[in-house]
Amino acid sequence: MHDASRLPLAAASTSPGLVWAYRMLPGEPVQELTPGDVEAALAAPAGWIWLHVDLIDKRSHGWIGESCGLPAAVRASLEAHAEALALRHEDGIVHGLCADLHRELDQMTHTIGRLAFAVSERLLVTGRRHTLNGPDELRRALQAGARPQTAYDLFAALVDTFCDHAGQRLAETAAVLDDVEDRLICGHAGDERRRLTGVRRLALAMHRPVAALCGHFHAQERSNWALSQDGHAMLQRLGDRLAALDREVVTANERAKLLQEELSAELESQSNRSLKALAVMTALLLPGSFVSGIFGMNTAGLPLAETPGGFWIALGLAALATTLFYLALRRAGISLRF
Repeated sequence: MHDASRLPLAAASTSPGLVWAYRMLPGEPVQELTPGDVEAALAAPAGWIWLHVDLIDKRSHGWIGESCGLPAAVRASLEAHAEALALRHEDGIVHGLCADLHRELDQMTHTIGRLAFAVSERLLVTGRRHTLNGPDELRRALQAGARPQTAYDLFAALVDTFCDHAGQRLAETAAVLDDVEDRLICGHAGDERRRLTGVRRLALAMHRPVAALCGHFHAQERSNWALSQDGHAMLQRLGDRLAALDREVVTANERAKLLQEELSAELESQSNRSLKALAVMTALLLPGSFVSGIFGMNTAGLPLAETPGGFWIALGLAALATTLFYLALRRAGISLRF
């Protein structure tokens, strides 16, 4: 189900594009806000607030910028249709575009989408053009009693959710790789190239956004951004988490690549053995075929044509020729094993 359908119709006029809103005040549980309560919550001097908006609704662009007092650069980042992942800073607000998994009919898919965000100590604004898994899971966690202390913790939870699900997919691929490896070692491997290709396709699809995010977080955490200690700690921790995840992705891809090479070598070896068996069988049948070919000629004066038991004599000559040829190959040191 599309998550925007959970909002009352009044949101379309008071808070266009708003999917949901949450806030937490010190010492109080997390509260879900109605569209009419958003303006008052934004004016509160304490606690944090999270606004999740549908960027397809163009009215949300102006409303978010005006209500939250976002700088022009941050507003442009939220409104842009860019696909390149980014991490920027403007007036104490970290903003940009991060990766997340699409969600269809309340089920997570393996398609990687884009989540626009702007986060400060007290405010997190997230926007999407397609239903994403991270915000939906974070929403359920808040409803279940999770109590992030700052908006930085909220944003970190979104990135952690993406990393967790990416790690689960890597665990599934590791099981596939283990199975293929066991089959190869035991000599029971068939044509597993399709399974290995699927693993490599997934690993490469994950490596691109994870490596890009890792580079952004590691590059920006050393900059002179005007952030609190919590903000810099968040960048440091997420950069380390993404770096560890990227190492797992690269490892899975390298394992799949090595297994592909080993499998190709094994399939080539099987093909060579089959060709060798065919060549050996063809060579051993040549002497017998030569003898039978001679006695099969329809010419006058053919030997054994009038001899009683001539067929069996000819058959014996064919067998003798094949045996002598086999012994000659063995004596020459030619391996006849398949």
